[in-house]
Amino acid sequence: MELSVAIDFGSTFTKGALLDLAGAELVGAAYEPSTVGTDVRVGLRAVLRRLEAAAKRSLKDLPTYVCSSAAGGLRIAVIGLVPTLSLEAAQRAALGAGAKIIGAYGHKLPTSTVRAIEASRPDLVLLAGGIDGGDEDTILHNARALAKSSITAPIIVAGNNAVSDDCCALLSSAGKSALQAPNILPEIDRIEIEQVHATIRELFVRHITRAKGIESTAEEVRLVSEIIPTPSAVLRACELLSKGTPDRKGWGDLVIADIGGATTDIHSASTGSPTKPGALLRGLPELFLKRTVEGDLGMRANAATIIERVGAGPIVGLANSLTGKTLVEQDLRDYAEHIAANTDFVPANDAQVALDAALARSAIKLAMERHAGRIREVFTTAGPALVQYGKDLSNVMTVIGVGGVLAHGRHGHFALEGVVRTPSAEEMLCPLRPRFLIDRSYLLYAVGLLADVAPTAAFDIGAKLMVAAN
Repeated sequence: MELSVAIDFGSTFTKGALLDLAGAELVGAAYEPSTVGTDVRVGLRAVLRRLEAAAKRSLKDLPTYVCSSAAGGLRIAVIGLVPTLSLEAAQRAALGAGAKIIGAYGHKLPTSTVRAIEASRPDLVLLAGGIDGGDEDTILHNARALAKSSITAPIIVAGNNAVSDDCCALLSSAGKSALQAPNILPEIDRIEIEQVHATIRELFVRHITRAKGIESTAEEVRLVSEIIPTPSAVLRACELLSKGTPDRKGWGDLVIADIGGATTDIHSASTGSPTKPGALLRGLPELFLKRTVEGDLGMRANAATIIERVGAGPIVGLANSLTGKTLVEQDLRDYAEHIAANTDFVPANDAQVALDAALARSAIKLAMERHAGRIREVFTTAGPALVQYGKDLSNVMTVIGVGGVLAHGRHGHFALEGVVRTPSAEEMLCPLRPRFLIDRSYLLYAVGLLADVAPTAAFDIGAKLMVAAN
């Protein structure tokens, strides 16, 4: 056996997995309530005790890989120039690095917006704007505005390279921590985010020490690499399962739908190239790995918002298709109010299980439509033409579901059908006929943590742990 340990410090649960890399097997898994408010090591020790019981040995000498969202995720304010260009590129860079965007602002910042950014107390500000050789005034204006502000968070400058030095000088002279990175949008059709990712990950390591005790993790386990953001680990798992390894054929285009109490996240591994003959691409080029986070589509905190976005009637109709009973809209509204006030509520009867599944399907549908691209017919001097914006995910063959309502509910397959393109939204380039798998063991993070050190074993473990949706 070649044992390794994977740990995920979550804001709700601390999770651990003991894995045999030689046999590509899960030896044991453990989940304990996180102890973020006191000392994360308390929850960690409880997880390790359970894993040691499974291993019948001490884990102290085993290589351990760790990811974390225990400090609530790195909260980033993103500033760009044009919303559909540099600002969009900056948001993709932040989300791809595992951050949580708390505000996105375009054009020249007025005083009121700077005050809003100050009030949001970001952990990091990403300042972008202007292609190389393009607009210089906007990013300089915004740098001056940030220099005069009370913001204490580090500021990454990743805009027009002609004035990046000047922006950093303005910020530094005002006592701000300014970090320079290459322009994330050096040309109108090229995104460069690797260095920004690396800088964000470095700042994340500093940030997570705010979770009490996490800086002493190395005293509890044999930590062999930097702690990384949990979303980065999941995105790495998405890439591994999609592409495979030299020894394993990948699954091809892949989507992960992660639905939680506060957000619904979609990850995709796909070039998103057009599948419609003759379709023309417009807008920013898409990254192979893409992550979107929908903060208004959480299953508990935002249940009322899901109803507002979709409509009570359609959601009740979905629930009734499962129960055969006649639920009414007031039943749904009462349920939404109850679960928003009791976010750890577990459905107790068939009607509640059905309402939960209907809410989940609706949230996943909205999140998927925001993540995927769309195609439209436009009329040109040469006649009608098809224009594609964003990723074409029509041919995605595998969708993996993550989240309690999918792992523990009775209608996981039904809920995941929310990703499928519907006749009423033909312009949306969502998956057409994917298979549905569920991460019932909550171990995608472990697959991602091991993807670089033991890719074939990590792939095999992931393939074994993802089970067909019921």
